[in-house]
Amino acid sequence: MSYARARLWLGITGVGSLVTFACISLMIGLPEFLFADQSRSWSSDLLQLVALTGVFMLWLLPFDFLGGFFLPGKYEKSNQTFSSWAGRYLIATFSQALIFVLFGFLIISLSRAFGQVGGITTVCLGMIVCLLFRDWIFQRRSIRLESSSRQLLEAMQLVRSWQIPLPRTFVVSHEDIGFTGGIIGFGNRAQIVIPKAWLSFTREQLAAAIARRAMAIHRGSYSRGLVLAFAWNMVGFLLCSWGFGVSSTSVEELFTICCGFTFWSFLGLLTLPTLSRNASLNIDKQLLKQGVSTALISDTALQMDRFQDEEPRRSRWIETIFHPVPNVSSRNSGKATSGLAAWNVARTTLFFSWACLGFLSRSVHCNVGRPELWTMLPSD
Repeated sequence: MSYARARLWLGITGVGSLVTFACISLMIGLPEFLFADQSRSWSSDLLQLVALTGVFMLWLLPFDFLGGFFLPGKYEKSNQTFSSWAGRYLIATFSQALIFVLFGFLIISLSRAFGQVGGITTVCLGMIVCLLFRDWIFQRRSIRLESSSRQLLEAMQLVRSWQIPLPRTFVVSHEDIGFTGGIIGFGNRAQIVIPKAWLSFTREQLAAAIARRAMAIHRGSYSRGLVLAFAWNMVGFLLCSWGFGVSSTSVEELFTICCGFTFWSFLGLLTLPTLSRNASLNIDKQLLKQGVSTALISDTALQMDRFQDEEPRRSRWIETIFHPVPNVSSRNSGKATSGLAAWNVARTTLFFSWACLGFLSRSVHCNVGRPELWTMLPSD
């Protein structure tokens, strides 16, 4: 079994187990059984939220071990020691747990004060905080370049020669070879994040990788992805509140919404990757119009894939359901894309779901057990 297929089955098992648990919990009334008789004091709310979040973290522990340490080591994708991985993992897990408890407490508190409006407003503000928090993290991790700065500058000059507007671009340090960087900010403040490992690309490949993200910003695909990810989570939280007749004024009601939202996120995993792939294929065509060669686009995609799962070809149905980034063999196929396109919307939705206590946010095959990929999931 290949590394890519092993990760895929791990992600399917992890996501499937959480979705199954959420559905069974709703059917047997587990939220009411666990929390209905509890008092509604702030201390009781915090203790219950800590317990709920702790169960979620423990549930993912074996999947995280396999995805973050065992499989990368077995397939020679990483030479990290267990203590090194465990240290970073525990810090990241504790940080996410703290954020989940804080968001959950605010949702409950403001729902009691202002009704459902207070709850959904908290979720919306929480997603904005997630975006700002991610931007702050990666701006702090930017590194000064010495010997490699010339290569980056030459690559950026090549992008400009293709007549592609180029926003601020910077490089960040990382431990996980699969870290791809991405785009941070919004509107005129959008910036491109490049992983240090990509400085091993040729000048032309690095330019093509940067140009992809510059084009996503310039053509509005990146902003569209943010807006749709924001809307998907907000609508899902509202539908789960209305559908189950609860308003998140207690841990019992919030747990009920979270179970429903887990299934809603699962639907997003099945449908939103198509929008992400459409955006990638559209960018391919836009780069061709700007004079970037077909060979360079394919070579760059292949080089990116070598740092990921090394799966340049995959079956159509597997890609349709599980992969928001097109495989290398499908690039520049000449096939017209149809429907809505939004850059990285599928994985941005998962990150934004932190504000809704999204249990699937770090259990998918691309980031399970890999803390560096929890806030910035892989993109093209």
